[in-house]
Amino acid sequence: MSTSRRWLVALLLALAPFGPALAGEVHGRLTVGIEGASLDRAGPVVVYLEGVDAPLVSPVSTRPLEIKQKDAAFSPVFLAIAAGETVVMPNDDVIFHNVFSYSTPNDFDLGLYPRGESRSKNFQYPGVVPTTAKLLEAATKIVAPSSYFAVVGTNGAFSIRDVPPGHYRLRTWNRRLPPASQLVVVGPGAPVVTDLVVATGDSR
Repeated sequence: MSTSRRWLVALLLALAPFGPALAGEVHGRLTVGIEGASLDRAGPVVVYLEGVDAPLVSPVSTRPLEIKQKDAAFSPVFLAIAAGETVVMPNDDVIFHNVFSYSTPNDFDLGLYPRGESRSKNFQYPGVVPTTAKLLEAATKIVAPSSYFAVVGTNGAFSIRDVPPGHYRLRTWNRRLPPASQLVVVGPGAPVVTDLVVATGDSR
């Protein structure tokens, strides 16, 4: 190994413990500024980051993700995931089920499979994936562009952790409410506090 390469390796090893400290955090509260609308009646809300200067790429998580079929229903009926993650869909019901979605480009059809069997689907593309099966009410998956997303709490609070420094657009998704967005700048190790207001016509 050359002298310059040894110095580079030593530098990377020396900086490794400080890597996580360079990440920031975006947190705040979402409110609804539309007459007659409220968070408690809107259903799940997801906030996520998009890169402004370049696409935001995150490591693909290996966390277990699952939507069960049980008692003629999906459980859970809503799931937020990152692009590239895989969802396992076991059949715990007494009858055969066929889970599918027509949402291009994340469309899929798992075919009929009996109780005790499980099939899975990897979701590569951001977007909304309504999922159904015969005799079951639909479930919804929202595929965020990266792992830098959060599901908003019932009180409107959200927190997106371990965000690399950069310029981002913070966006919202909800099945009923119009989208909202806001530019945020994340510095090394610095928390960013921002409040989002969902209002009619805010779709930047």
